[in-house]
Amino acid sequence: MNFRTLTLVAAAALLAAGAQAQSSNVTLSGVVDAAARSVHNEKGTTQSLVSGANSTSRLILRGSEDLGGGLKAGFWLEGSFATDTGTPPTQFWDRQATVRLSGPWGEIRLGRDWVPSFLSYAGADTMGYVGIGGAGNLISASATTAINRAFGSTTATTSRTNNALEYWLPGNLGGVYGQVMVAPGERANAQSNFNLYGARLGYANKAINVSGHTTSSRIDATGSRWSESGLTGLYTTAGGVKFSAAWIDIKYLDSKQTNLIVGVRVPIGAHELKASYGRADQKGQNAAGASIDANDGQLFVLSYVYHLSKRSAVYANAAQIRNKGAATFALSGGPSGAQPGTNHSGYEFGIRHTF
Repeated sequence: MNFRTLTLVAAAALLAAGAQAQSSNVTLSGVVDAAARSVHNEKGTTQSLVSGANSTSRLILRGSEDLGGGLKAGFWLEGSFATDTGTPPTQFWDRQATVRLSGPWGEIRLGRDWVPSFLSYAGADTMGYVGIGGAGNLISASATTAINRAFGSTTATTSRTNNALEYWLPGNLGGVYGQVMVAPGERANAQSNFNLYGARLGYANKAINVSGHTTSSRIDATGSRWSESGLTGLYTTAGGVKFSAAWIDIKYLDSKQTNLIVGVRVPIGAHELKASYGRADQKGQNAAGASIDANDGQLFVLSYVYHLSKRSAVYANAAQIRNKGAATFALSGGPSGAQPGTNHSGYEFGIRHTF
């Protein structure tokens, strides 16, 4: 099913929803975001038009039905697309595809969804885990040895997983929130069948939001488990200034990476200023037995957003990665072939519209 067909199906679903009882609803929403980007490293400079540098370009189709007695059923389908080319990914509902049943006791979800550790860590990233300065620059399948040894060339279950079975705590626990997730791999390949277990538990009110999380996947090739665990914290002042911090440990066999991110977001009327700093420290060995203790990286980010309205904004981001040792952390969109241990810098400016 191509993107045009899917869009027509979504529109038809919305029209059909109008004929249903008032207890049911279906909503179509999304984001369209594009930016001009320039990235420089030792191999030169590359300019490009990219998608989703402030917020991922995506289409969301969701619905719910009131079943009575406090029960609700619903679904959430969310897929990204590239604004610069108009194309969707191979996996159309790549971001989320879940069916849900909720009540006073909490919520059960089935399908493809975000893993608990990603929700916590990405939620503490001032850049929202997108754009040239997203915290994901310091967690990659190529540069993070603990991920590369476990999953090969794909980040696999580090952000989302297929086949998830989840339980979410109800929202009436005085600010306490949490979830648990299991996801059978269903298939095996050379690396893993990605049998996943994850959980997070947190507390939030108007001023603070703190949480702890853990996620792990069994790697069939070795019988060992890849794991990610950590803590996050956010604090919002009375004036709306938001401070955030997160710490995570990523482990597999004798490879380990510890990440720290801190950030601040300052609203000034229609203007918004953002800054963040990230650090990745690796320890242990790679698959060849060589030490990775010196292969560390740092990420520096500045961002400005001007909100034209509640749904539209223009923005500019600038970022730099400083590698040490043989580290290969990089900004997305730069020239290929840069040597290990070299620095990368770049900037971008774009437009975002939500609907």
